[in-house]
Amino acid sequence: MNRLRIIFLSLLILATIAGALPVTESLAKWSRNVASRHHRRHRRHSRAWWRRHRALLRARRGRAEQRRLIRTANAQTAAASRSSSTTAAVNAPLLSFNAPAVSGNSATATVAPATVSRSSQLPFDFTPPHTWTPVRRSRSGEAVFAVRTPDGRPAGTAVVSPVSLSGADVSSVSMNAKTKTVGGVPLAALRRTVIDRMVAEGGWVTNDFVQEAQGRRVFVVLAQTGSPGAPAQSWTFYFTEIDGRVYSLATKTPVEFSEPVAAGSEQFLSSLRSAGGKNLASQK
Repeated sequence: MNRLRIIFLSLLILATIAGALPVTESLAKWSRNVASRHHRRHRRHSRAWWRRHRALLRARRGRAEQRRLIRTANAQTAAASRSSSTTAAVNAPLLSFNAPAVSGNSATATVAPATVSRSSQLPFDFTPPHTWTPVRRSRSGEAVFAVRTPDGRPAGTAVVSPVSLSGADVSSVSMNAKTKTVGGVPLAALRRTVIDRMVAEGGWVTNDFVQEAQGRRVFVVLAQTGSPGAPAQSWTFYFTEIDGRVYSLATKTPVEFSEPVAAGSEQFLSSLRSAGGKNLASQK
């Protein structure tokens, strides 16, 4: 009797184990699938992936900003071409920072832009390239242009503005660096403003040098934004002195358009002319 009970219990245990094996295997597979899905959902990306991701986001925002500026410039150009001489006189402040004059023959105005009277916020004369379209100006003296390539494609922006540095910015420069100046402002302090701007934009400075434009000393700082090894935007900052004050010209453009935009900037710098005598005559 005891032997039959032992045999019966042994068979029952074997049957239980045999039936539990498929269930155990299914549970193991299910747990592995859950773990793999959880891992994929919370995958950690590398630093290079995040750099590329941020560069794509910045490039996307830059393209959206360029499209907005171009739409604004096109709307202003269309409104100016439809206006009469009376309307043109009313809109004169919009073009007062020496935008190309708009005439009945738009093709002629594009090929040979005329120099118009200077802006009260920018006390000097200049002739912008025909591919630069005025967008807006501010009371602080900042003039913004939308830039196109010679074949009409959007190529970025150009901003002309006065340079204002605090005493702390200048005093932080070493005495040796203070001997290298543009309009009395140390080049090191100007370079620091560009570095701070690039830090905010997630970019970096690539080079800086001094050149001459029509006998005028110009400090140039080159920078880029994007991912290292594959920059998306080219930035160029020009600093020069006009009538005792330092002004900057800052351009931002996709890397593939950097050369034509640089050529337009050189044309702009070569056209700068002091308007001090004209100001006195107008005041009288």
